[in-house]
Amino acid sequence: MPESPTFDSIGRNPRLYETVSEQLAQAIRDAGLRPGTRIPTERELCEQFGVSRTVIREAIRHLVAKRVLDGSTGGAPRVADPTHEGITESLEIYISQHGAIPPTKIAEVRETLELTTVRLAAERASAAQLAAIRTAFELLAHDREHPEAASRDDVAFHRAIAEATDNELFLVLVDSLGDVLLQIRRATLGDPHRVDETVREHERILLALEARDPDAAVAAMHAHLHDSARAYEKTVDTGSPAR
Repeated sequence: MPESPTFDSIGRNPRLYETVSEQLAQAIRDAGLRPGTRIPTERELCEQFGVSRTVIREAIRHLVAKRVLDGSTGGAPRVADPTHEGITESLEIYISQHGAIPPTKIAEVRETLELTTVRLAAERASAAQLAAIRTAFELLAHDREHPEAASRDDVAFHRAIAEATDNELFLVLVDSLGDVLLQIRRATLGDPHRVDETVREHERILLALEARDPDAAVAAMHAHLHDSARAYEKTVDTGSPAR
């Protein structure tokens, strides 16, 4: 069993808990601590870092929010079992610290990721997975007059495609972008004409998947991503807020 990490006393600064949380997270990685392993107690951490219990508690809360630690078991927190939520949380923190990501960068990442997932889904999806993608599409079509619900249905449609790749890493990556993609949908689906076009684009993707035609699925997804990126850029250029 890996030894519990030890720490050196650190100097004072206005965001002291961030320094503590960064060093604690790095120590967990360096020591290779497994999920479920307890970290030192608050008292031990106070003594090792040379800071107050308030700072230690804030640092631990920060790491629990990032899913590095699990504080739900009582007593000293344990190392959390990493999930896609931790990746999502890290992305949200990055955005809050660096501002909105330019639409062109989002478009590049989406194209790289989703053209691959849709091709693999066309090749690998089971009947049950295709049914799940159709269900997500039907919800989107049903909720076309309700932008918030339609936005969530749209994200669920793309998630179902990632799940149909049978590669859990694609699902983790798509989930990690979930909040960013939801923001895009909210910014664009307030326009009824845009919703109708989105539904048509998703239907073309769905039909290509059901036909198990990877090339057609990629072409339909590429057209959809290009149209979505163009629509989102317009909301950014005009200063329209993401609702």
